[in-house]
Amino acid sequence: MATCPKGHESATLDYCDQCGAPMPGAAAPAPAPAATPATPEAAAPAAPAGKPCPVCGTPQSGRFCEEDGYDFLLQPPVEQFAMPSPAPSVAPGSEAAASSAAPVSAPPATPAAGLTVAVGADRAYYDAVMAMGGEDAGGITFPPFVAERRFPLAGQQLLIGRRSRSRGVQPDIDLGGPPEDPGVSHAHALLVKQADGWAVVDLESANGTYVNDPDSEPIPANTPVPVKEGDRVFVGAWTALEIRA
Repeated sequence: MATCPKGHESATLDYCDQCGAPMPGAAAPAPAPAATPATPEAAAPAAPAGKPCPVCGTPQSGRFCEEDGYDFLLQPPVEQFAMPSPAPSVAPGSEAAASSAAPVSAPPATPAAGLTVAVGADRAYYDAVMAMGGEDAGGITFPPFVAERRFPLAGQQLLIGRRSRSRGVQPDIDLGGPPEDPGVSHAHALLVKQADGWAVVDLESANGTYVNDPDSEPIPANTPVPVKEGDRVFVGAWTALEIRA
């Protein structure tokens, strides 16, 4: 039997079995090991951002930029969407002010080889479209009058379609009317300059694009089809575009 510091007889040698006091010579309990902080799980890598918009830098989440409507598929010139930079302030009477008083405008683009695109309505094409039927055919009527419009074939490409501010579509050849051809897609087709002339490309339009013969099959989508002076391109329900000198 051992005696604790308080005078009790204890059968145990570490703590008094009567009062619980530590016994003389008993080894101090080993300190509990410090808790090891949990290692945070490695953060999952962020999903790769889409292609940045060349106008505002917003990552691509679809065909059109959510901020400015840039079309990643057509990739139109950035200048169509970018805001113009403010003109620098010039002190009155300075040499810079005198030189900026009469700005020189850039010369207009010269039509390639003198070709133009004449746009009008074609009754025979309309009749062919109506003969093919379709769920919307019954609600489309041939316009009583369509003034012919002409567009120069200039630059590297011209977009054919109907303007859409919400989608950022600004066609070079805008068929939005009046009168408006409801069968024309907003981004319907492209006239593309090639080494040996021009070609038309259907942009997966809803109603197709036809060259010269409206009774034939529409041209394949996303495939350049050469066109020359005298050729006619049919789009929508009654619109015809003729290449003229």
